[in-house]
Amino acid sequence: MDSPSNIIETAFRLANAWAGPATRLWPFYLLTMIGMCYLLFRRSLSVKSFFQWAFPVDVYFHKSHFVDIKLFLFSRILALLGLFNTVAITAFMASGLMTFLAESNAPEAALHPALIALLMVLVNDFGVYWVHRIHHEIKTLWPFHAVHHSAEVLTPVTTYRKHPLYDIFSSSSRGVVMGLLEGVLLGLFVGKVEFTTIAGINAGYALFNLLGSNLRHTHIWLSYGRVLEHLFISPAQHQIHHSLDHKHYNTNYGEIFAIWDWMFGTLYVPQSREELQFGLSDAEGKRIEQPHDSLTNALVVPIQDSLKSFRGNSAEAKNVTSEATRP
Repeated sequence: MDSPSNIIETAFRLANAWAGPATRLWPFYLLTMIGMCYLLFRRSLSVKSFFQWAFPVDVYFHKSHFVDIKLFLFSRILALLGLFNTVAITAFMASGLMTFLAESNAPEAALHPALIALLMVLVNDFGVYWVHRIHHEIKTLWPFHAVHHSAEVLTPVTTYRKHPLYDIFSSSSRGVVMGLLEGVLLGLFVGKVEFTTIAGINAGYALFNLLGSNLRHTHIWLSYGRVLEHLFISPAQHQIHHSLDHKHYNTNYGEIFAIWDWMFGTLYVPQSREELQFGLSDAEGKRIEQPHDSLTNALVVPIQDSLKSFRGNSAEAKNVTSEATRP
């Protein structure tokens, strides 16, 4: 029989996995979001009550949102099993490469811990940009990320509307990319990282979560303005990334910084507020029927679509090879 301490420890682990500080659904982050919503509501001059405006019934009771919740619960169970441990992969890659490059004698860091923390956040965000982008551009990977984009309404829970294989692919590739980048940065240019630097990195992400990250997956428009939106991805820009409109395709892949989108030609900065519709669409921007209307379909359909894409690519490659070898 489990002792009270074991039960308490298990309960703590469960609570931390569902809504701990490492998640977007930590109550403190949600309270901050509600505070920002209230300020935006006061500026909106809406005739609705605050809760009608911020938490409309047609959004939070939409069938798409219930699929979000089911995928969130499913992903938290898998996370408890340790399937998405990006931190461990990143640390392993970074430590090994840093040691190799510095020949086991990494110099003491000459830069201020805050500057090192900023560099590390930039490196991590660069990795996030490319991992996100390749899931849009590689046909066999897209079906797994399409689960996230098939959301027809956006709520903070939509952050976790992800196929488990997407989480595994994303966590693994992000871990490798970030580990390599961090290893090079630490081994060649920075040196040993102290606890204060790690604390600074965590503080950077906490600040990101406090300053409206949960508004990215809502219907509430918050733009930073044309200048800042060349530097940081606003909630409005991420909502545009989810848009059905053809002109919004393949834009705003960044998580924190917009500089990568600006640098690689994928940045979209709105001129003013835009009315957006969310979900999946065809090449012409026309909405397609929801393929992930249940937990089962959200888990099974992406695998089927990915296999079809893989077989199609293989057949196409064979045809190209056949044509190339004809006399």
